[in-house]
Amino acid sequence: MEFLCLLAFLAAWGFMWRWVVKNRGNWNLFVGNVLGAGAGFIVGIVVFSITLSLFAPESKTAKKQIQETVTQEVAPVAAKPEPVPTPAAVAVAPPAPAPAPEEFPSFVAGKPQNEPSPPESALLPNFSERLPASLAEKDFKDTVGNDFAVLRRLAGNNPNADKSLMAFMICEPFIKSAMRFSASTVISSARDASSQRFKDQTYTVSSTATARNMLGDDVSYRFDCSVQQVDGNDAGKAAWRLLDLKLKKSDS
Repeated sequence: MEFLCLLAFLAAWGFMWRWVVKNRGNWNLFVGNVLGAGAGFIVGIVVFSITLSLFAPESKTAKKQIQETVTQEVAPVAAKPEPVPTPAAVAVAPPAPAPAPEEFPSFVAGKPQNEPSPPESALLPNFSERLPASLAEKDFKDTVGNDFAVLRRLAGNNPNADKSLMAFMICEPFIKSAMRFSASTVISSARDASSQRFKDQTYTVSSTATARNMLGDDVSYRFDCSVQQVDGNDAGKAAWRLLDLKLKKSDS
């Protein structure tokens, strides 16, 4: 706004200066320029004041809106109560330690799921015989990008680390290998999945997946995918072995 007011001041000054010089009458050019500069400056000041007074309310309103916005954003933070310090006399219970590896149950694989696949099914016929036996982490990492690498780095070399999220991601290619049209397979997010841990870094992940059948319809399945990490301490040799995969229609 101030810039527009300045432009109005310069325009009025120049216009009035030029008008006085052109209508100087019997005065010489020097006197006309001096009088024109003075008169133009006075008129410019008047125009600048009027213009500033017209735009000032708008500027104040904008500043007020900005201040209100900042106040609204800061207010919840300021209103948040400060944490109450725990008195020294009150004992705080330490977090429960992670279960030892020997405390987890042993995994028992079920009977392989081999069955015919009619056109209304999205599964391959006798899909259990077509599934890969294992999957190397380095190959899978190149496919999924940084998400798996971050989980691998967080788990580190601790043999007792919880790797259920890694197991969930590893199950995806196994499930897609069981489908007629793997590219159409959509697996629910990890938030909707559940997992059970067994001994020797073995996990069973349960969730839902949707895939297309021969009729062009999307069919939803409930799956139980059991995988085990082998050579987990060596990032270059680590792999996951498929122990069992059960798929069942969600509405059956």
